[in-house]
Amino acid sequence: MGKAITISKDYGCGAIELAKELSGGLGYEYFDKKLVIELAKQMESSEGVVKSYEVGKSISMFRFISRYMTEEMVKNILMNKKSYVDDSSYLKALQNLMNDLADRGDVVIVGRGGQCILKDRPDVVHVRLIAPLEYKKKYLIQRFGYTDKEAANLIEMREENSAQFVKKMFSSYWNDPTLYHVTINLGTVPKDKAIEIIKVLL
Repeated sequence: MGKAITISKDYGCGAIELAKELSGGLGYEYFDKKLVIELAKQMESSEGVVKSYEVGKSISMFRFISRYMTEEMVKNILMNKKSYVDDSSYLKALQNLMNDLADRGDVVIVGRGGQCILKDRPDVVHVRLIAPLEYKKKYLIQRFGYTDKEAANLIEMREENSAQFVKKMFSSYWNDPTLYHVTINLGTVPKDKAIEIIKVLL
């Protein structure tokens, strides 16, 4: 069983692609917020029976996460209610889920405060991926067709939301360097080299 990896990221730095390539190359499971939302949709549409509707999606991961999803939490997520992150039961479920994922090992966890919840575990590697603003704007413009102003506004909004989530839920600052084994600037370090750096820490 290999170590778990948590990834905290700047919005628009290309971290998702890196995380998926890293997990695929290692043969690890991949977990992020979108997987939780997709699971909520599945639980709503299939009466709790988790099915895979997207090519390459792990049914076993869906089933694993489903143990932590209450009916109320599913409804709030699907209605895009911010309240579900205020719920103490959500935090408890998230903590249990993160620790169980780490117990399983062989998983890349993107976001959701993994670097805080699992900070004291020696079997977890914590990575922070960043990039300069101009790099992130260029990435979003090329990938999604945003204007320069739209990209800048989106980056500011998403990163502020992420920072507030970590501060509110864990009383921590997401850019605190002591939370991570390594911080990599994807504006200067190519993706393949960044992956090599992360693998060295395993």
